[in-house]
Amino acid sequence: MKARQFIWFSLVLFAIIQTPVSGQALPELPHTFSIITKLPDLQNFTIKTVGPVNRDYKDLQQAIDAAQGKSLLVLDAGATFKGSFRLPKKSINSWIIITSSAMANLPPENQRVRPSDAMNMPKIMTTNLSGLPTFYTEHGASHYRLMGLEITADTAVKESYGLVQLGNGFNSSIQNALSQQARQIIIDRCYIHGHSYGNIMKCGVRLDCAESAIIDSYISDFHSIGYDAQAIAGVNGSGPFKIINNYLEASGENLLFGGGAPSIPDLVPSDIEILRNHFYKPFSWRTTDPNYRGKHWTIKNLFELKTGKRILLDGNILENSWADLPIGQSGYAILLTVRNEDGKSPQADISDVTISNNVIRNCGAGISISGHDDNTYPSINSRRIQIFNNLCYNLNGSLYGDNNIYGPNDGVFIKIGDPQDIIIDHNTCLQTGAITWIYDTIYSFKFTNNIFNCTLSKGAYQGIYGPGFARGGNKVMAAYLPNVRDDNHLFDRNVFIQGSSLDYSNYQTKSTNYFPVSIDQVEFTDPSNASSDYHSFVLKASSSYSNKAIDQTAIGVNFARLDSAQNSNYYDCKITNTNEERIALKWQAFFTSDHSLYLRFEEIEAQRYLVSIFDISGKSLCYQIISKSESSIQIPTLPVGIYFVSVSSSFGIFSKKLIQAY
Repeated sequence: MKARQFIWFSLVLFAIIQTPVSGQALPELPHTFSIITKLPDLQNFTIKTVGPVNRDYKDLQQAIDAAQGKSLLVLDAGATFKGSFRLPKKSINSWIIITSSAMANLPPENQRVRPSDAMNMPKIMTTNLSGLPTFYTEHGASHYRLMGLEITADTAVKESYGLVQLGNGFNSSIQNALSQQARQIIIDRCYIHGHSYGNIMKCGVRLDCAESAIIDSYISDFHSIGYDAQAIAGVNGSGPFKIINNYLEASGENLLFGGGAPSIPDLVPSDIEILRNHFYKPFSWRTTDPNYRGKHWTIKNLFELKTGKRILLDGNILENSWADLPIGQSGYAILLTVRNEDGKSPQADISDVTISNNVIRNCGAGISISGHDDNTYPSINSRRIQIFNNLCYNLNGSLYGDNNIYGPNDGVFIKIGDPQDIIIDHNTCLQTGAITWIYDTIYSFKFTNNIFNCTLSKGAYQGIYGPGFARGGNKVMAAYLPNVRDDNHLFDRNVFIQGSSLDYSNYQTKSTNYFPVSIDQVEFTDPSNASSDYHSFVLKASSSYSNKAIDQTAIGVNFARLDSAQNSNYYDCKITNTNEERIALKWQAFFTSDHSLYLRFEEIEAQRYLVSIFDISGKSLCYQIISKSESSIQIPTLPVGIYFVSVSSSFGIFSKKLIQAY
């Protein structure tokens, strides 16, 4: 079984097993199998060379325009191609690949390129002073692969609004229907970068498209004064997207979905895999750092969703986020803040989000989840968010926060409003502020198997905290988390370093939580060495908490799972093909008259299947794990209508549309 398949399935299976039937609904994972990331067989491709001397074409745009399906345009490494290049729609949807003549000298598939690899790349450079991109797509363009290219802007360009624009997020007359989207665009092992000679270097790649991927690339030096800037951003693209094994560097949001009203009606970016990337802000951009370079870029956060459904943020490093008020934000790593753009995007929705196996460090605060928009227009309430097996350390309000010790952003792990179906499980976090700052009622909440610092913050906040109470614990939870009780084990097997058991006495009879008086009693391997190796937070075998989790494993992070997600072998290009190119899962499914779901699988190997049923809005109705090739599952009575059955297995996730006619 492939590593990524096993870990993905085991992550879902583990979380399901630990979730009571009456508890929180798990997020649905993204459906991304329609994206073809595997490099196609080039045997029958037509090869054309592009370069200044003795090549088939000197002009890159002319070469692109002339190319038909199954074309390989080989650009001279070291040559510079100046202009703004259009990727037109072709009548035949087969691949056109634009690549370097020195691909053999670049890292192989599944390995990230670095700036030092630019010597083996052709340089594609926009010189347009009005901010036109280096590459942009015609509406409906498809099946382009940019591979092994350096993509940048001339230093004379002082205002750039996006170097690679896949689709159109700005002009509603050009792209106002799903059919007009560009699709099947792959950016593979490219070095995409801005420069510091102007004041606006807004975006590396715009994902206003469908069925596209950015893999193994290095996207850096995107920053602006007084404006948001992103390495990758999308507003007017439906997805699915794969963002895998990239370096992402930007002053605003390193990765952002939303931030404007899409011109395609009812659009919500959906089915997005964000795997094994390095989100980073250099401290040389920080005005108080000794190495500050002299330009005050607007600093916001590392990852933000203002809208998005079925998102998997897994196996990433999110590093360096500091407060930059009043022009920027307060230093959070992750924001899930649903925004309906003043009523112009009422469909905005942040649901089915899995944040797992990430390392988050050197930030003013951790995660902020709003639940609903805070303006006068109604918004969809966020649901089904799982925060699982993440390691967070040096979330430090004093070092990186907004200097307001009495506010909600001072080294807090999670600031949270009223989203529903929240699962926080098997995380290890060393933060300086309260664990939570809950400011609205959450009716479906689970908090299990975690290790957290529980010391008193400088503002006198502690542990599970919410405004209106002198300290965290019993009263806060009774007010803000009404579904959590001692007997339902939704607040169970947590370690609160330097916390007080008296504050959580309501959850200590049926449930069990632990309160070591110092970090030494936890018995981490070597927490003083965390800056060099995150394995410093592995529990020693002698730790009292090494087998006390609900599943009898160690409380806190499962480092074998974390390492597997972070490891380069986690992303196997062969696993990311379409269903047709993968091992097919052959199965039958239909509803029966006795309110059952009949399932039959033609097994390739011994399997466990996670079966989920969703209504047409995406609401999860029930789920069950089966291990037989033929099963009949009793289901709730469903009204006549259209439903979706999803099966997660080690081969991936597969879905069928079914009609309930009884």
